[in-house]
Amino acid sequence: MRRTAGETASPFWESFVLPILRYKRMSYVIVATSVAVMLLYCLLIPNQYTSVATILPSGGGDELSDLKDLAGGSLAELGLGSFIQASDNSSAIFPKVLSSRLLSEQILNQRFEFNYKKKQKSLTLLEYLNAANIDLALKELSRIVSVNLDRRNGYITLSVTTVYPELSSLVVKDYLKLLDDYNVNHRQSKASENERFIGTRVEEASIDLAESETNLEIFRDQNLNYATSNDPELQKELSRLEREMTLKETIYLTLVKKHELAKLEAAKDVPIVQVLDNGATPQIKSSPRRSIYLLAALFGSLAVSIVLSLWFDLSVKRRFRLNLERIVSSPDVHINRLESRIVDRAARLAAIIENPSGSRKSEKETENNG
Repeated sequence: MRRTAGETASPFWESFVLPILRYKRMSYVIVATSVAVMLLYCLLIPNQYTSVATILPSGGGDELSDLKDLAGGSLAELGLGSFIQASDNSSAIFPKVLSSRLLSEQILNQRFEFNYKKKQKSLTLLEYLNAANIDLALKELSRIVSVNLDRRNGYITLSVTTVYPELSSLVVKDYLKLLDDYNVNHRQSKASENERFIGTRVEEASIDLAESETNLEIFRDQNLNYATSNDPELQKELSRLEREMTLKETIYLTLVKKHELAKLEAAKDVPIVQVLDNGATPQIKSSPRRSIYLLAALFGSLAVSIVLSLWFDLSVKRRFRLNLERIVSSPDVHINRLESRIVDRAARLAAIIENPSGSRKSEKETENNG
């Protein structure tokens, strides 16, 4: 569609559309190259498969809590401190255990056998990650293993991402197995050690109590009139021996209660890790999302090409105007009236091209003044 002589192009058309059309070949090259490179990248990167396990929260309360409070309170009143430790059944420690170097090194050295595309494979994560040393392998492992704790509900999500679906599932299940073994063995060894320690204290307290009883009995045998005697030293010694025996008896009874509690703790067998999702073998890839990559490359390169077109166009216009002004203002250049008018028209044209709206206003003002 042709414009008539009186029509003027809109500023948007002259400042935005025309520069883009002028450098459209450059835009085609940038967009096509970016999309082609991204397409090649999408074809080269392998699919990633994520296996996820969910661990339910396990709490610290149980049927022995009242007995624990009784024993702990009694020992605290006697100044012996509390033997009650934080419950190993609490799931709050699970994320730290799963992320620990102890479990990570065991996972790295564990050999997994699985099928992939009807072929039998056998490899360790150390071989899969292909790291130069154990520290680099641990760093790479943290990128494919994710442990998240939902602080509101207490759920723990363990996810493993590899290029082999079955390998991801096997690694998740091995993590759960190691976590369960660690917690069970740690809890049982701790409870057994606690039982042995308190058992020793019970034996010592029993000996001390028997000694106090013997001392009191000997004193009474040697002083048959202790009940009716008015001797202050005799009554003072009697009171001391009775207080000592009462204290030893209280300690002994308290330790016996604690010992019974410790034996129950060592003997009981409760599930430590309660698993909701056991890390099934994924059937659908989790990444890469190739369509999003291609769309991002398309629109990103298009935006870059538009910016470059506008910048190139503005640079050319400014360069032309500056060169023209430098030529006209040069003392070596002599122009007549006709050449001066041509140069003036060219300068106005350059100004209109560079700033259509402002130049159009100044042109109208010149015509009105004329």
